[in-house]
Amino acid sequence: MNIKTFIFPTFYSLLVIAATCITFYGGFITHINTVTIIGWLLIIPFCVGAMLYSKKAIYNNHIGGKDAVKEGLKFIVFSTIILVIFQSIFFTLDFKDYKVNFIQTYGFELAKLQIKNGHLAITETEIPNLISKEVEQVTLFKECTSIVFKNLFLGTITSVICAVVLRAKFK
Repeated sequence: MNIKTFIFPTFYSLLVIAATCITFYGGFITHINTVTIIGWLLIIPFCVGAMLYSKKAIYNNHIGGKDAVKEGLKFIVFSTIILVIFQSIFFTLDFKDYKVNFIQTYGFELAKLQIKNGHLAITETEIPNLISKEVEQVTLFKECTSIVFKNLFLGTITSVICAVVLRAKFK
């Protein structure tokens, strides 16, 4: 395996980690979902870049579709491993407390609003039980699983489409 394979996933993962830390610790917590979505969408150009780089640097501009998909999936697997390790540390240190605090602080008002709008079919007396169930569902496994499935889903689609485009003979 070529060491150059690790360049793109490492750079992508460090970019996502830096953006997440700046957003969370820099006081921009209201934008954490935006940063997460942008980080997720950045998989596409980085995966394509990794595949194009592999095509030129490793395969001398002659790459088959199967090898192109392999290179794209290597990018996805390596970046997912790095991001899961980060999320495990980040969640354990600070993010779990933040999520639990958010649910306990704003959960009652959000639940009341959803009941009022007809989106939640419970009474106001059942809200504390709902909040306690939501707090119990804040787990490291759930956080890491979401990263793995999001990355694998978008990365696999990107790898296959890019491999088809790389192999296409445009006339």
